[in-house]
Amino acid sequence: MKKLLLMVMAMSVGLASHALPDDQYVYTLDLTIVKDDKVQVVLIPPKIKESEITFYMPKIIPGTYSIADYGRFIEDFKALDKKGKELNVERTSDNSWKISKANKLSKVTYWVKDSYDNDVDGPSIFEPAGTNIEEGKNFVINSAGFFGYFEGMTRQPFKFNVIRDSKMYGSTGLIALSTGQSMETSLDMSEIKTENKEAEVDTYLTESYDHLVDNPLMYCEPDTSIINVAGAEVLISSYSPGQVVKSEEVKGAIEQILMAQKEYLGGELPVDKYAFICYFTERPVRSIGALEHSYSSLYSMRNQPIESMIGMFNRFAAHEFFHIVTPLNIHSQEIHQFDFNEPKMSKHLWLYEGITEFFAGNVQVKYGIISQEEYFLALQDKMVNATTRFNDSLAFTDLSKYTLDKYPDQYGNVYEKGALIGMCLDLKLRSLSEGKYGVQNMMFDLAEKFGKDQAFDDEELFDIIAAMTYPEIREFFTTYVEGTTPLPYAEFLELAGVDYKYSETRKEVNLGLTSGSYGYNPETSRVFIANAEGLNDFGKAFGLKNGDVLVGINGNEIPLRGIMAFTQGVREEMKVGDEFTYSVMRQGEDGSESKVDLTAEVVEVDVEYYHILSLKEEPTESQLAVRNGWLSKDE
Repeated sequence: MKKLLLMVMAMSVGLASHALPDDQYVYTLDLTIVKDDKVQVVLIPPKIKESEITFYMPKIIPGTYSIADYGRFIEDFKALDKKGKELNVERTSDNSWKISKANKLSKVTYWVKDSYDNDVDGPSIFEPAGTNIEEGKNFVINSAGFFGYFEGMTRQPFKFNVIRDSKMYGSTGLIALSTGQSMETSLDMSEIKTENKEAEVDTYLTESYDHLVDNPLMYCEPDTSIINVAGAEVLISSYSPGQVVKSEEVKGAIEQILMAQKEYLGGELPVDKYAFICYFTERPVRSIGALEHSYSSLYSMRNQPIESMIGMFNRFAAHEFFHIVTPLNIHSQEIHQFDFNEPKMSKHLWLYEGITEFFAGNVQVKYGIISQEEYFLALQDKMVNATTRFNDSLAFTDLSKYTLDKYPDQYGNVYEKGALIGMCLDLKLRSLSEGKYGVQNMMFDLAEKFGKDQAFDDEELFDIIAAMTYPEIREFFTTYVEGTTPLPYAEFLELAGVDYKYSETRKEVNLGLTSGSYGYNPETSRVFIANAEGLNDFGKAFGLKNGDVLVGINGNEIPLRGIMAFTQGVREEMKVGDEFTYSVMRQGEDGSESKVDLTAEVVEVDVEYYHILSLKEEPTESQLAVRNGWLSKDE
């Protein structure tokens, strides 16, 4: 597979590099000139025969499932002929510009504002899909935010040059055509007006606009590490103000999970280079997380010591890295022919995100990174979220197809119920095969059938999988993925000899907070009381009020970073009968804030737990075969 992939990549690069000049886009992005937090983009366009054409920036990109409207961040758009005369341009939407006399077009220029730090109206952009322009320090280049395309012309090669300070390094999953070249030898200086004559140029080539958007870059002073995984070079790049998080620390946090994933994927990877691009920020952020790409993933995280986020990093890294399976090698026509401005959504988020999330947890229990007890707790959390935060009877194919318009509030369920669909499908497959064939095998077979360059038809996938596996699997999809029937967890878990209990009441000590009773302010990194009536009996004993901001516990300040580890330590020391004090900032009637100490005696409270899982002590031979296939690594 790897040799075939290398041949295909070599052919694509060879064809692109030999394309005639008028067949390709040639972009230049100058990072050495930043004006008002903006950088300029210069485009030498491919040959255009039409007298009128529309230039687009993306409305949405693959993997985000939400509108971004990147064109909002473009200013001073100009279209020029060979003599430098401006052609008439009409801005027709946030993301489109209609150019008259386009057959005379010789150059396009515009300035780009970043999405991380601006006052532009419109939808918020998920941080890992955004852009950053921080002069002399950091540039996060999600290509959709910097480079556009002409109507009907996304399949041409896209060449782009990045002019940078010599101290900076570009981290990406792309393999550059050249790096560190002088401007005089690599650029037409008549088209470039840079002020830094000592700047260097990196040049990249992608086979299409899809390939361009699929490969983000980050430029900053280098802090990189390399892991070799099954012969693939895995780059880890970190930008962390004050070097709070170093690339070697990220490497240490994720190396074990990557090695486990290699084994989970059969000892080989379908890529030869992969990049973990990690941006750590001091700014208040609305969202943290990661966005997958075929050959990389980009992380936007708070700038805090790695020890406080190892578990989170493992989860993110495991999920995003598994996307090298899908959608890279298994995807529908809607993704293969992605429309960046009039997108059509696939019905199969259960596959792209759900199975990927199932793999991310399953690999950890199979290879001993987490225990079976920890895995069951993670599954319980997903069951609780799927049944309480989301509509559990919504057909998952409908959730997928209409996630942009009818069901945007249900999208998060792809990581909850989507993973549980993966679990139940795995258990069903293994019960039909005496434990020998599961979702792992199914995905290998699908990847072999389709691969990177062949897409499946949305309407045919369920029938294809049933034909590859067992007829009963078609009924599974009809009932639980296309249908509105909630997953019967007890029925599927019984196949692996796992007892399932819907609920159980336990007495314990806790912090008095319950789900929905508190909120988190990302701008201040503080927890506040959102619904005092929702506190449990211990929480109500303090007299907490809505709007109270929690700043201290038992005389110790609640840290702005590592709050989970701090509160976990507090809980472990709590004993019935002890005095417990919350320090809060409370707003008075005149609007002023004052610090208030609130004290109560620690008591046990009834806590309801849901979706309790436990292993049967004496499973049948059939149950044990399913269980081993599900939870144990292949020998």
